[in-house]
Amino acid sequence: MKNISRPQIARHRRIIDLIQQGMRSGMYANAGTFMRALEISRATVMRDLDILRDDAGAPIEYDASRKGFYLTDASWMLPPLRVSRKEVFAFAIAAKLLGAFKGTPLELDMASLFEKIGQSLDGSITINPSALTDHLSVIGDDYVRQDLETWSAVAQATDRRERIAIVYQKFNGDVKRYTLDSYHLLFYHGNWYVIGMNRTGGRIATFAVSRIRKVTRTDIMFEPNPEFDVAAVLRESFGIVRGEKIMRVRLLFSSRVAAYIRERVWHPSQRMVEKRSGAIELRLETGGWNELIRWILSWQPDVTVLAPKQLRDRVREKMREALETGNC
Repeated sequence: MKNISRPQIARHRRIIDLIQQGMRSGMYANAGTFMRALEISRATVMRDLDILRDDAGAPIEYDASRKGFYLTDASWMLPPLRVSRKEVFAFAIAAKLLGAFKGTPLELDMASLFEKIGQSLDGSITINPSALTDHLSVIGDDYVRQDLETWSAVAQATDRRERIAIVYQKFNGDVKRYTLDSYHLLFYHGNWYVIGMNRTGGRIATFAVSRIRKVTRTDIMFEPNPEFDVAAVLRESFGIVRGEKIMRVRLLFSSRVAAYIRERVWHPSQRMVEKRSGAIELRLETGGWNELIRWILSWQPDVTVLAPKQLRDRVREKMREALETGNC
């Protein structure tokens, strides 16, 4: 039997299930049934049926009178999946990682998932993921609680390519209305963001899903701008904040924090320059001023802004404001 991908295996199992259901109900499954249930093309259906017959030995025949497929051996089943200890260990680690996202749309019922996997394994095997990873712990970042209905509405609109109207609370507390073509969902530092065409403002914008107070469907479908490239948007941003003008930034970090700065990827465009003193210079290009300034302030007094001058002046202004108001 050929080494086929897991998604294809899942598809093949579903085809056999649909054939067996059709045999029980008397309404045989046909190519249209598979295409609708699996959202695949007719060519893929025919290819999958050939693989099932030729490689898996599935006794699938077509009944012209019933216009559908059936199994000449009604008890035939695909062989069970074989999962290695290494793969089970990977699932166990994933369960711990996802545990850090409780209360968010990423939360999964891992017990149910392992039960389903166990039912498909070869032989009688009990999976105890906690026993495999009791020597491993994950401390997750802080996260923002999501309204699941709002998140689902935005996700569905993104998938359907349907324009939505939103009521949005800005970072400063102001509430405004926008019409949005949602292009892309992004998870960043414990929160979900939607990137798309803000038709109210006429430009690509980013909105925190947690601050969307209301989502209304418009039943208007849209075509994304073919020039939109989420990777390019993120390259031009620092974090998720994107500015109008790209600047070349040079930051000098003291030797006290150089090792920590050196080992991490802070931005796709970054370059590191080692100094004889043990300090390290971080160079990058970004338009995301606001988040970059907050990040630089978090590293004081171990960072100096070498360039550009307007960024250095803005950081100094923020530090001076903090001293004058006593908020430090």
